[in-house]
Amino acid sequence: MSRVALITGTSSGIGLASAVAFAKAGFRTVATMRDPEKAGPLRERAAREGVSVDVRALDVESAESVAHCIASVLRDLGTVDVLVNNAGAGFVAALEQTSEPELRRVMEVNFFGVWRTTQAVLPAMRAAGRGRIVSVTSVGGLFGQPFNDAYCAAKFAVEGAMEALAPVAARFGVQVAVIEPGPVNTEFVGSVQKSSPAAA
Repeated sequence: MSRVALITGTSSGIGLASAVAFAKAGFRTVATMRDPEKAGPLRERAAREGVSVDVRALDVESAESVAHCIASVLRDLGTVDVLVNNAGAGFVAALEQTSEPELRRVMEVNFFGVWRTTQAVLPAMRAAGRGRIVSVTSVGGLFGQPFNDAYCAAKFAVEGAMEALAPVAARFGVQVAVIEPGPVNTEFVGSVQKSSPAAA
């Protein structure tokens, strides 16, 4: 029976590449995104690589969406062996330029989204006595970067949550890890530029 990997934020960039890589490695890959109508590039890449992915809707900003997606995967496939928390949103601005609604959205996607999906899969992983949770943070979760205040705050929060969870989860067989990439030339860069005050 194939192991199951669930990945968030797979419509482009690191998430898309990860979904294809897991599928090529033999995982039953559940590739989630807020809007499955944007799955065209993922499906095309998977077809070129000769693999298939199971595309499902999951909006990390919605507790209901997260709960529904995880429950459907557990019902249909019986397990989630690997969770990759990849969905994220960038935002470039200094603290005094950042409104509270902008800050809340950055935290909602980058921190609370990770918290929700992790919380949703943990009971099944604990019951199985195994699993792996990988969260894509950033070098901005290690070092504060000028004009990246809200984004760094969210990524620091993820780092702290995962560091606190890791030794507890290990007691019931679940491994917790973070990946801290620097700048990667993906569509993420364009979305950051569009969402930042300088682009308004």
